[in-house]
Amino acid sequence: MQVLVYDTHVNTKSGEYYHFDVLVTEQARHQAAQFADAYLRDIGVSEAEISQQRCDFCHAEMANAAVRSSIEQQGFAIIPMQGCPSGE
Repeated sequence: MQVLVYDTHVNTKSGEYYHFDVLVTEQARHQAAQFADAYLRDIGVSEAEISQQRCDFCHAEMANAAVRSSIEQQGFAIIPMQGCPSGE
């Protein structure tokens, strides 16, 4: 399965920084920002706390088994990087 990777950067009003990738199928490409928002809610960041957010297409790649499973279950996968809780 080929997936599209959206590089996402979020700054909060309190100065926190979150960097993560949203991985989706071609069919779900228009929902990448929505999936980013869902992930932020899941980790406890509300829309009111966000001062700036970018979710930009980066590249396409072949999905590994974990990403494929996540996309099949919830429609997207998240790769947490900077500032994100580990083990989503």
